[in-house]
Order: sequence, then structure tokens, then C-alpha cells
Amino acid sequence: RRLWGWLNAVFNKVDYERIQAVGPDRAASEWLLRCGALVRYRGYEKWQQDYNGLPTGPLGKYKIEAIDATDSCIMYRGFDYLDGLEHVAEIKLQKCIYIQDECLQRLSETKNLQKSLLQLKIISCGNVTDKGIIALHKLMNLEYLYLSDLPGIRKKETTVHMLQQALPNLELELDLE
Repeated sequence: RRLWGWLNAVFNKVDYERIQAVGPDRAASEWLLRCGALVRYRGYEKWQQDYNGLPTGPLGKYKIEAIDATDSCIMYRGFDYLDGLEHVAEIKLQKCIYIQDECLQRLSETKNLQKSLLQLKIISCGNVTDKGIIALHKLMNLEYLYLSDLPGIRKKETTVHMLQQALPNLELELDLE
């Protein structure tokens, strides 16, 4: 078990030279696929899931539009890969054991995501608490937030109220006990 944690940490190590060499979207695609997530590019309907099948072509041709991190091992230390992404409109975090409040705070503080992110789903991420959800208030263009099976959320009404105060246009869908 400890070996997997170490290996996942290695997969999440940010290679800044790689980002410079191939651009933020390609480098982030490599990171996400290495960690078991899927990406969808702008103008394409098919989800990219095969690391070895990453599309080639001119640098900057493939822009990440959506991320599905279901069952992936993405963790905080890899979130620097998100900084250069300018077109991400959807993110789904489902059954991500390494996602915690600091990750959501980091997501919310990422300038490009504050502009581009429209939909966010957080499902069955056991380390997420009210603090992490409230931190999402900086995602000013977020239109839709789905929260489900998050046992760490203890003050549902207060958390929802604070989010809705900060983001009055947000459609919030809850499936919380």
C-alpha cells in the first residue's frame, strides 16, 4: 500500500521543463492520463484515455476542455499542471482518494480556471470537507456544481448558503446525506 502511495506521488511530480517544451495542454494531458484520468479536447467528442495514443500534431493544437478524474490518483502536488490550461470548462472528481480541501482551494485559486470552469462535479471524495467546498467561491464563472457522497461535509446548510452568496448564478445540485 505504501508503495502505491509513493508511485502515485511520482506520477504527480510536476516537470516544469516538459511544460515549457510541449506546452501546458500536452503536459497536463500526459499527467492526467498517467494518473488514470481522461481528457477531452476542444472540438472533439471522444475522451482520450490512452497515454500512448495521445494525439500528435502542431504544438497547441489540442486544448483540454474537460477532465474526468474518476478513480484517478491525481493529487495536490500535480496541480501546477493546471495553471496554463485556458479552456477547461468541465471537471469531474469522482472517487479520488487524494483529493482534499487543499486541492479544491488550489483549483479555485487557479486564474485560468476562474475564467474558464463552468461545471464541476465532486463525488465520493472522502477527504473533502466544508472548508474545501467553500473555497470554490473564487470560481466566478462556475455555472453548475454537483456534490454527492461527501461524508466530510458536516454543515451542509451553512456551506451551501456561503457558496450561493458568493456565486448567485450557481446551479447547485446536492446528493448529500
